[in-house]
Amino acid sequence: MSAEPPTLASDPAALRARILELAEREPSPTRHALKVQRTLVAIALVTLPVLAFLAWGGVRGGPRPTLLLLDTALGASAIAAIVSWVAFARGGSVLGRPRRALIAVALATPFALLFWKCGVSACYTGMMAEWVERPGLRCLQLSCLLSIAPLLGALWLLRRSDPVHPRALGMAIGAAVGGSSWVLVDLWCPVAYLPHLLLGHVLPVSLAIAAGALFGGRVLSPRRE
Repeated sequence: MSAEPPTLASDPAALRARILELAEREPSPTRHALKVQRTLVAIALVTLPVLAFLAWGGVRGGPRPTLLLLDTALGASAIAAIVSWVAFARGGSVLGRPRRALIAVALATPFALLFWKCGVSACYTGMMAEWVERPGLRCLQLSCLLSIAPLLGALWLLRRSDPVHPRALGMAIGAAVGGSSWVLVDLWCPVAYLPHLLLGHVLPVSLAIAAGALFGGRVLSPRRE
């Protein structure tokens, strides 16, 4: 009975040679070049949504009191900042944050944003009234427009960086992007009617989280030969 040929797992020398071969086939950029590249992409990912937001009309107070606009925007900004910190910081571990923490933060994001928006708006008379002429479709369009480029760009920046839980990290990145887009849309939209918020504000954040999970599993996980 003939002996089976050695595999990469059973032959350390062959495994090492294979790793070196793959490394030579796709040389890594220098640390400085990688830092410059990521910085430029990050600036573009912040600039593009802001420009799109300004082209869409920018800040619109409408019938809202200025204090209400500031309260909702500042609260949403704080939520988006916390989610972004969870998504993009490693948490003191080379493997990143635990899967459960990433998923929990991602799933809690749209609820936290909605709770803050409704809770603050309810303190002002008439601010949660129905707007028949604004069901939320334009907010849905704006939210998706503001989220597409940052989500794809963030996934590209972190490509092949998570061998442990790429889908969970993708969800957290989607929540961070969706939460940041929420802030801009909230500055543009004066409506706090609950069905409007669910369609035009909560749904796009949820879509960004789902897209992050879908593409994160493909982009963030290391490539396999």
